[in-house]
Amino acid sequence: MAMATKAKIKFPQHEPEVRISKSGYKFKISDNIWKISPNEYINMSALPASVDYEVISGMVLTLARMAEEVSPSHVKNCSYYFIHYFLETPHYTGGCINGVDILNLKASLSREDEYKLGTIRALFRNWLDWGYPGLHRDLEALLNSLTLRGNVKGKAVLSNCPYAGPFTVTEQQILLNWAANAFATDLLTLREYAWFYLCYGTARRLSQLTSLRIRDLKVKLREGKKEYSIDIPRAKKRGDEGGFRKSFRNLVVTEDLFMILINLAETVKKNALRHISGLNADDLGELPIFVKKRWHLNVNNATSLRKMLREKPQELHLTRFSAVQISSDISKKCDAVSERTGEYIHFTPSRCRRTRATNLVRHGITGVQLAYLLDHEDTQNINVYTSYTPELALRIFAKMNEAMSFLALKFEGRLIAKESEAIRGDDPSSRVHKKGFEHVGNCGGSPTCQSGIKTCVVCVRFQPLLNAPWSELLGEMISELEERHKQGASELVLQSYDLAIAHVSAIMRACEMQLSKRVDISL
Repeated sequence: MAMATKAKIKFPQHEPEVRISKSGYKFKISDNIWKISPNEYINMSALPASVDYEVISGMVLTLARMAEEVSPSHVKNCSYYFIHYFLETPHYTGGCINGVDILNLKASLSREDEYKLGTIRALFRNWLDWGYPGLHRDLEALLNSLTLRGNVKGKAVLSNCPYAGPFTVTEQQILLNWAANAFATDLLTLREYAWFYLCYGTARRLSQLTSLRIRDLKVKLREGKKEYSIDIPRAKKRGDEGGFRKSFRNLVVTEDLFMILINLAETVKKNALRHISGLNADDLGELPIFVKKRWHLNVNNATSLRKMLREKPQELHLTRFSAVQISSDISKKCDAVSERTGEYIHFTPSRCRRTRATNLVRHGITGVQLAYLLDHEDTQNINVYTSYTPELALRIFAKMNEAMSFLALKFEGRLIAKESEAIRGDDPSSRVHKKGFEHVGNCGGSPTCQSGIKTCVVCVRFQPLLNAPWSELLGEMISELEERHKQGASELVLQSYDLAIAHVSAIMRACEMQLSKRVDISL
């Protein structure tokens, strides 16, 4: 079969040719063979000659970015299934890919092979999210409406897409804990952490988040308590109200998110005062929270800043391309592991938006209310963000074998055989106890932290004690979970135990691995 060539494709200048995969391997997007891990290769020479150039361009750019952000095995599967089960079949008739092509492919697949279209769907979702050419823009609703049988293979997985669809409750916990720990250890910058938390906490579109200014952060007293909120600019509005920062919708947020944004705003203000003279409080309030890097080089003084804000109001704000790049940088750094796949979780703002919608549906919010909370003008398009597929009832600690092994390796490096080995071993207040006041480890972080055992076991600063009664702690958590179930607690409350239980299980496995090594050495 004649093969297509990428030599005729001209990629956008802002797309770098040399990439680094999630596993740390360099490759060129113009090459026919990409090595993205010690064992995985992507073969681009297998493209049929009949494929439209826009499809090739979009596919190459999407796979290249996925190689940077997600597991090599998933990228390889997406590439292989798309080429061999779509492009090399009669279902693809040329030109940009449309809904008819996808439905024809689905109709031809057996029950056992439908999961392959699920993998292709994950590729398409990223493709659409990142705006690359080759797909019709109206495909998202169809992709979300497809009901596909999954390839379970002994894992508790959701039938909605585990790579590009909404996060499960457990994945949300894992991601939030990873981000907090990554920021605490300087893996994430304040700017990246604020962007992550803002995407997750508000589920707003990129254009809305990049339009935020410091004055949009609001705090007021309500019944003696502080209420934190953000005036978020509207997007995709019709009529006279449309335009940059012409209308807003107030969104109440958590104190944690608010304080992160305030800290970022303070760094923006300090930088402005350092480089620009004559600024007053109103000027500082008009600065973007996510400002362009080196923005002050084009502003000489307060007068020129005011003129720019008046004549070119978007000039200082982060561009869409830069916002996408921040999201990509976060995803590249993310080593949080999904309980569904045993692989790294792929973070994107679109997944946060889908997750927000699905969480609201779990709470029984639909229709006009759902549209309002997602900042839609009507209910016409909200279904593309939601997943109504029920989650399997199996608890993750019994099924996430691959992910548990990964977690166990992380904990093994933090195990302590005795308290004197702990970072704060000379501080009795660093001890972490389970019920009955039994010592199970030490806190290596702030002495002021008073979190409970459920929080401690998922914290990166926790140092587990090798010979602590971990099986007892696991039993206590499971009993507490079952008691909550009997009391009629919601599924969301019950699932809040999953992450702590998974980590205790991983600690147990790490202890077993460490003890077995000591036995081997003694023999």
